[in-house]
Amino acid sequence: MSLSAAEEAGSIEFDQTLLSGFMRRRVALPVLLFIVGFIAFALSVSAAVLATNVGAKIGFGILGGVFIANLAIMGHDAVHRSFTRLRWLNRVIGTLAFLPALHPFGRWEHHHNRVHHRYTAQIGVDNAFSPMTPDQYRAARWQRRLYYRFMRSLWGQPFFYMIDIWLPKIFLPNPPELRELPKSDTADLLLVYLWLALWISGLAWLSFALSAGSVSFAAALGDAALYGFLIPFLIWNLLIAFLTIAQHTGPGAAWIMPTGRPSTYEQKVRGTVHVGFPEPLDWFLHRVWQHVAHHVNPIVPLYALKGAEAEVLADTRVRPVVERWTPAYHWRLTRDCKLYDPVEDCWCDFNFQPTGQRAPAKLAASVR
Repeated sequence: MSLSAAEEAGSIEFDQTLLSGFMRRRVALPVLLFIVGFIAFALSVSAAVLATNVGAKIGFGILGGVFIANLAIMGHDAVHRSFTRLRWLNRVIGTLAFLPALHPFGRWEHHHNRVHHRYTAQIGVDNAFSPMTPDQYRAARWQRRLYYRFMRSLWGQPFFYMIDIWLPKIFLPNPPELRELPKSDTADLLLVYLWLALWISGLAWLSFALSAGSVSFAAALGDAALYGFLIPFLIWNLLIAFLTIAQHTGPGAAWIMPTGRPSTYEQKVRGTVHVGFPEPLDWFLHRVWQHVAHHVNPIVPLYALKGAEAEVLADTRVRPVVERWTPAYHWRLTRDCKLYDPVEDCWCDFNFQPTGQRAPAKLAASVR
């Protein structure tokens, strides 16, 4: 397919009418998905607290963390107003679905919708595991370099989201940001704090009440905090860190320096990875791996994303980044994607040697 002068200049657009058939938002189906997901989460964490075998308690705690992720994916769609066709229902479901993940609706909306989606793959702006450039790494203090190297390792990746995003930006906003929060965001944040207290104390009361006095309330509280809250919450953080990294980091994924403008269609496609996973896992996680179409049009609901993804990947004007996830691929991703060189448009290691493929020349010309 030949490119027009406008396309050569970097103004390629996607024909959104191709996705019109996938943009029908429902009510009954998403409500059912949410109810089933929330019940599964509640049963999992309750079982983690009530089980008497330590192995079973840990197993149910892990399952609880998986269902936190399952709910958060639905909440993510609701914040985009794509989960149902009713705005108020999206608000209710989004607020409730994000409570187990300890995410206030408004804080997620700001950092995900207004930052990540608007400035996708812009270095230092997008919060999806943004890489340093070689120049930034050279200029950083040794403490910052050491921290960055840890986070780009297999051992550091599980902590990325919790430490870099959730704690300072979502759960405990820094003072300047806190002072600028709108009243709705403040109310959302207070609701999350209240939920946390009710979550742990409620599980502790359940355990204590059913123990017939065989354990003290203090012991029940500790049990609830460890197996009913901490283990599920850590599993959720591991999963969202993994999702974020796999979706926007890879040998073929391209990042650019900040432009001061929202990312173009082309930049979004080149900065987002279509990750192939087994069908049952993709279905269980509500098509979260069909991620390129989601960045092209976030109004497409999760239950229609697979078809929309096929349409987007069929657009041959921009070569999409398609990978099949395996442990070997993730190891290669971790080994090769240390720094991103915006001049050469490729990944490099900590010795500043190129490790990944260069971005297509057309994209390089459009982002310099």
